[in-house]
Amino acid sequence: MQINSIKVWLIIVINLIMISSLSFTALVSYNDAMHELDEIYDAQLARNARLVSTMLTAMPEFSTDTPLIITVPEFTDTGENLTSAQERRQTGHKYERKIAFQVWQADRLIMASENVSQFPEPQTEQGYHELVEQGVHWISFSLLQQPDLWVFTAQREDVRQEMSEHIALAQIRPILVMILPLSVLIYLVVKLILYPLNRLQQSVAEKHAEKLTEITLKQPVELQPIQHAINQLIARVKHYIQQEKHFVADAAHELRTPLSILQLHAQNLQNAATPEQITEAASAIVDGSKRMTHLVHQLLTLSRLERIQDIHRATTPLITLVQDALSQMRLPLLEKVSWHIDIKPELVISGDTILLQSALRNLFDNASKYSEHNASVAISANIALANILAITVKNPCSVAPDLQNMGNRFFRHQSHQHIDGSGLGLSIVKRIVELHGGSIAFDTSHQSEVSIMLRLPITLCS
Repeated sequence: MQINSIKVWLIIVINLIMISSLSFTALVSYNDAMHELDEIYDAQLARNARLVSTMLTAMPEFSTDTPLIITVPEFTDTGENLTSAQERRQTGHKYERKIAFQVWQADRLIMASENVSQFPEPQTEQGYHELVEQGVHWISFSLLQQPDLWVFTAQREDVRQEMSEHIALAQIRPILVMILPLSVLIYLVVKLILYPLNRLQQSVAEKHAEKLTEITLKQPVELQPIQHAINQLIARVKHYIQQEKHFVADAAHELRTPLSILQLHAQNLQNAATPEQITEAASAIVDGSKRMTHLVHQLLTLSRLERIQDIHRATTPLITLVQDALSQMRLPLLEKVSWHIDIKPELVISGDTILLQSALRNLFDNASKYSEHNASVAISANIALANILAITVKNPCSVAPDLQNMGNRFFRHQSHQHIDGSGLGLSIVKRIVELHGGSIAFDTSHQSEVSIMLRLPITLCS
C-alpha cells in the first residue's frame, strides 16, 4: 500500500522512532536489572555461607556425631494472587524451601536445611557452581572455612529467575505503558504542527477566478516561501485573466466591423442584378474573408504567445533567419520594395528559430506595407553592447508614426486604415522579443523615416 500523506508518514515514522527507543531502553533496563539482581542473589549466597561458618566457629562444643537438620516449613500454594503482605506468614514464607544450605566436615554432613539433607556431597571447590538435583536446577556457593569444614549455600534457579523477572518487569512496565499515550500525543502534535499547512490549503481552495486576492495568513518561517510563491502565482493568474478579458473584448470589437462588412457584401451579392454587380460583390467577399482569415491567424498567434513562458533555444546565423523570413513573405509585398541587407555572416543569435522568423517576417511585412512602391528598406545588425545584438529595420514613411501607441494591440494609424492589416503585427513582434529577453524601440529622428530596433542576446562565431 502506497502512503501519500505527509501527516501519516510523520505519525508512522515518529511512532516507530519512539517505540524503537522505548523498546531499546526497556531491553537495556531489563538486562541491567537482571544482571544486578543476579549479583545481589550471588552476594546473598556468599553472605549466608559466611554467616553459617561464623556461627559454627563460635560454637566449638557443637557435636558433629549426628547431622543437625533445620526444619523448613512447607506452605501449600493455592494459586491465588496474593499481595506481598498476605504472603508473609507468621511461620515464614513459601520461598524458604527454595533456599538451602549444607555444612560438611571431614566428608561428613553435620548440618543442613531439611530440603537438601539428602543431597550428595557437593564439589569441594570454592566458589559458585550450578547443579541439577532431582530435576531441579540449583545455583550454589562453596566456602572452605577450616581445612576440613565446607559450607554450601544454594538457591533454586527458578525462584531466582521468577523474582528477577518480576522486579525487572516492574521497572520496564511503565516504559511500555507509555507507548500508547505517547502515540496519541504524537498524533495531536503532528496535527497541530500541520495546522498552518491545512489553513493554507483551505485558503487556496476558497479562491475563485472572479475574486483572486493574496493570501495574508500568518505562517511559520518554513511556509512563508510557499505562501509567497502562491501569491506570485495568483498575481500572474490575475494578470493573465485581465489580459484575456482585454484580448477577448478587443478581438470582439475588431471582428465586429469586418463581419458587418462581410454581411453587407453578402447582401449586395444577394441583391445584385447584373453580372458586374455579382462579380464586384463576390470579389469583396473574398477580400473580406482574406482579411478575416489574417486577423484570426494573428489573434491565435498572439494568444499562443501570451501563454508561452519558456522557449527552446538554438544557435542560428542571423543572416539565415533574415533570408528565411524574406522567403516566407507574400510575393507582392516582397517585390514592392528593394531590400538592402547589411549583416555580417559571423553574427549568430540564440533563440527559437520559428518565433524569430515570425517576428522578422512581421517587421518586414509592415516595412513593405507602409512604404511607397520601389522604396528602399534597410536591414542591418551590429553589436550595440556586450552580447547584445541590435537589429534595425528602416523604411520610409509618409506619415509621422504615433510612437506612444506603436506596438499596442489593434492600434492602426488613422492614415493607414486603407491598408490591409490587423494592428497585431508589432504586438506579436514585441511579445517574441520579450520571450527572448530582449526589447524593442522605435525611432523617427530622421524625417519621413521610421526605424524599429530589436535588441537581443547574441554570440559570435569563432
